[in-house]
Amino acid sequence: RPEQATADALAARGIPARTVDGFLRPLLAALLCDPELTTSSRGADLALRAFAGGRLSVPEGGAAVLPELLARALPPGTVRTGVRVTSVSTTSVTTAEHGVLRCRAVLLATDARAAAELLPGLRVPDFHPVTVVHHTTDDPGPALSTGPSLLLDADRGGPVAHTAVLSDVDPSRAPAGRTLISSTVLGTPPDDVDAAVRAHLARLYGTPTNRWETLAVHHTPDAVPATRPAYDPHRPVRLLAGLYVCGDHRDTPTLQGALHSATRATTAILTDLGATTPMHLADPPASMPRAA
Repeated sequence: RPEQATADALAARGIPARTVDGFLRPLLAALLCDPELTTSSRGADLALRAFAGGRLSVPEGGAAVLPELLARALPPGTVRTGVRVTSVSTTSVTTAEHGVLRCRAVLLATDARAAAELLPGLRVPDFHPVTVVHHTTDDPGPALSTGPSLLLDADRGGPVAHTAVLSDVDPSRAPAGRTLISSTVLGTPPDDVDAAVRAHLARLYGTPTNRWETLAVHHTPDAVPATRPAYDPHRPVRLLAGLYVCGDHRDTPTLQGALHSATRATTAILTDLGATTPMHLADPPASMPRAA
């Protein structure tokens, strides 16, 4: 199919307007974090394919659990946090507080803007901003008994693109004895985002929200890289032998895209180093200390 903006592709494919406006447009806006659907139609096709073949999910306990689980499987001292990197090369990483760390290869796994600060030749894309608002209540009532469902706003009746009762999916995320409602605003948020979100949620859930407690409001201006036509979903991850980069800005602008680019980058590293055994399974040589 020819590559177009997603909104144009939906209009050109002969899909009934009721299906587009009532389901596909709000769903794709949620999957792509792009309310105007300017994203490449090929990226939208991939997102729909993944949605149709699987399920939406959230990590139990929150997003921070994933890196913690990965780090737990590594030898002690492997992961260092709170270290600010000032420059990278194929054989070293220079840090502000800990000097120069020598290495055989460097993989830069950051967002696009941080990657470009360390590697000035990298292109910094435009971004889709995202704001997430978390509310809690001790009186959910029957209106919030939505189960593990994502509620989409097909009518565009307010700032909320989609919302969910996350405590129904993962009770560990909510304060004890309370219900957690998480709502997402795409694009530039209104000035008083909490008041606007509350008013919209009252209509979406059909229940008063004035007594809900605002737990947090997170606004991320560079949340998701914009991928307008023409877009290459497999941008190079090997910059030089020994210097690699991965992230959602090298693939599709999704968590799956970030993970896929990481797989491509680590495969390139293993190939270039001539490793016959995956590094995460190989024991270090006896002369190599396990903790740094």
